[in-house]
Amino acid sequence: MNLDGFHSRGRAILAPIIRLLSSMGVSPSAVTVSGLLVCLGAAGLTWKGLYWQAGVTMIVGSLFDALDGGIARLTGKVSKAGAALDSSLDRVSESALFIAILAGRAGSEHVTLLYAASLALAGSFMVSYVRARSEGLGIRCDVGFFTRTERLVVMIVALLAAGAAGSVALLVGCVVVALGAWITAVQRLITVYRAGQGQPL
Repeated sequence: MNLDGFHSRGRAILAPIIRLLSSMGVSPSAVTVSGLLVCLGAAGLTWKGLYWQAGVTMIVGSLFDALDGGIARLTGKVSKAGAALDSSLDRVSESALFIAILAGRAGSEHVTLLYAASLALAGSFMVSYVRARSEGLGIRCDVGFFTRTERLVVMIVALLAAGAAGSVALLVGCVVVALGAWITAVQRLITVYRAGQGQPL
C-alpha cells in the first residue's frame, strides 16, 4: 500500500472521532492548538530522556494533526486562516523536538547531534519554505518524497527505538531526516527555478 493508501485508511479510522468532535462543537483551531501542546509535551519528555514516552506522545499529537483538517472539512470551516495556523504550529512543534534533542540528554551524549539535528531542522524548514514561496509566486510545487509526514514517522520511530537502544537512535533519525529533507528541498528548488524561468514578477 502506498502513502496515499495509508492516508485514506487513516481518515477512515478517524472518521467516527471526527464526527463526534464535530457534533460537540469542537473547532478545528482548538484541535490544532491542542495538538501543538501535546507535541510540546513530547519535546519536554525528549529533553528529559524519556524517549519511548515521547514517541507515544508524538503519535497522539500526530492524531490531532489529522483530526483538525477532517473537522474543518466536515463542518465547512476550511479557511486560509486555519491553514496558516496549522502550518505555522507544525513548524513550532517540529522545532521544539529538534531543540529538545539538542539541548537535552541526547545532545549531551552525542556531540554530533549538534550538526545532525541542526541540519535536520534547517532542512525541514527549507522543504516547507520553498513550497510556500513558490505557491506565493503562483507556481505549484509538491514534488519530493520527504514531506512532514515522512519526517514525523522517522522521528517517532527514532524516539521509540531510543527507548530501547539509547539516544544513538535519535542521532540516526536526525541524519535520515537531514538527508531526506535537504534532497527534497533541492528537488523543489530546481522544479521552481525551471518553472519560473522567463516568468516576470
